[in-house]
This record gives sequence, C-alpha cells and structure tokens, in this order.
Amino acid sequence: MSDNKPLLIALGVVGIIILGYLGYTFIGEPEKDIVTSSIEIPETKPEPVIVADPEPVIEPEPEVVLQNTPAVIKNPEPSFVLPLLDDSDQLIRDGAVSLTRHEGINAWLSPNELVRKIVTFTDSVANGNIAREPVRVLAPKGKFLAKPINDKVFEIEQKSYQRYDLVTNILVSIDTKRAVEFYVLLRPLFQQAYDELGYPEGDFEDVIFKSIGRLLETPAIDEPIRVVQPVVMFEFEDVRLEMLSPVQKQMIRMGPKNTRALKRKLSDIAAELRSVQK
Repeated sequence: MSDNKPLLIALGVVGIIILGYLGYTFIGEPEKDIVTSSIEIPETKPEPVIVADPEPVIEPEPEVVLQNTPAVIKNPEPSFVLPLLDDSDQLIRDGAVSLTRHEGINAWLSPNELVRKIVTFTDSVANGNIAREPVRVLAPKGKFLAKPINDKVFEIEQKSYQRYDLVTNILVSIDTKRAVEFYVLLRPLFQQAYDELGYPEGDFEDVIFKSIGRLLETPAIDEPIRVVQPVVMFEFEDVRLEMLSPVQKQMIRMGPKNTRALKRKLSDIAAELRSVQK
C-alpha cells in the first residue's frame, strides 16, 4: 500500500458514474406525438322516390368535396445530435455541472478526453485494479496518516479517512436519475471508447455493472485498521484485507463512513441503470 497520494477509488467511481451519471439538462423536452385526424364524411341517405309521372325527374345527389385533406407531415429533425467522441469534452463538462450544486465537481472536469478516461478507469476497476493516470486530478489532498503501535505495526488515523470526505460528498450529491439518463443519451460514445480499448465484441454496460459489483463487495471496517511496512509500501496487517483487490483496498482506506456512503450511491445507480436498460 503506497503512502504517496493513492488514487482515490471513489474518484474512479466518478468514472463509473460520469458514465452512469452526467445526467444532462439540456436534453430538451421530448417531442410531442403529432396526431392527424381524418375527416369523417357522413353517409347521405337518398330521399325516397315517388313515382307519380311516367318519367319522373330524379335529382342527382350533391357531390361531396373534401375541403381539408391531412397535410403530409415530415419527420421532425432530432432535437439533439451527439458530437464526435473527440469533440465530446464540453458536453460532458456542461452535463456534469448540471447534476449537482456542489462546486467541487468543477475541479474534476479539467482533463481532456473525458469519455476515454472514464472508460479506461471503469474497465480497470472491473478488473480489480486502479488506473491512476486517467483520474490523477482526483487524488486527495494530504498524506496517508498512521500512528505507530510498535516498531512494526501502525494504525490508520481518522484524519487519513477525512481526506476522502470531499470526493464522497460530491459523488453523493449527484442526481442519480438524471445521471443515468445522461449516460443513456451518451451510450454510443462510451461504447465507441470501449471498442477502442480492443473489445469490439464487448458491451461497456456490462463493465459498469461488474465495476459496481466489485466495489459493493468491499467491506466497511469499523474497528481500527492496522498496517505494517515491510519495506516502503504499507500493507494491511489482516491477511484477509491484504488479499482483496487493489481497488477494494483503496476503498477501505477511505474509511467506513465514506465506504458505506459510496456503496449506497453505487447501489442506487445500478438499480436506476437496470430500470432503463433496453
């Protein structure tokens, strides 16, 4: 376990979310169905003819003329057109800031190629790892803190967990429903970025669920957590924790309060995404 600004898993969760999440507000209102009504022509019954003369004169029925025929309605132009993947950053930024009132989201949107970075990070999480470079801007402030118990064993301090409070608060503040709606709108861009990773037959949505599932399996540890430092890297003293995947170990380092808050948010996202699957 490194003590040099480890890449916050939750921030990667932004990756998982920004894809599930950037619920975009300018999608616009759904177009109303155009209804055309045909003109019903009442059936005219002929008047009975009374034969009085050898050659009665029968007046012809008046010709019915349609005055109003339905106009030919052309398909309306789509109200929204996706940009090219290379030109999608501004759309992501505009959408992200519309999902939460927390101003901290702005700092996360400075990198370029946001969709590709989100996809790369999400794929990494699905495999239990942490892709640091795509979300380096999300690294927490301050250093990992642990107080010594003896010469070999240390205990993680509460202040070390508090470094992740900000990112957790931002993620929890995101509107889940609108976030998923925006992801659905941008789904082709995320799939294209995933195809570029070398998965032409894969479905990026499966990767999202796999990533969320892996994070939801992470335990929230309430008791003090002890670590050891055999060389340079810190490791969990509890072998069961040390055997977890790198991404799960990083989540534990966020502390039990943040871990539980993120797991609740991820569960909500997964449920909402399931509800809109085609």
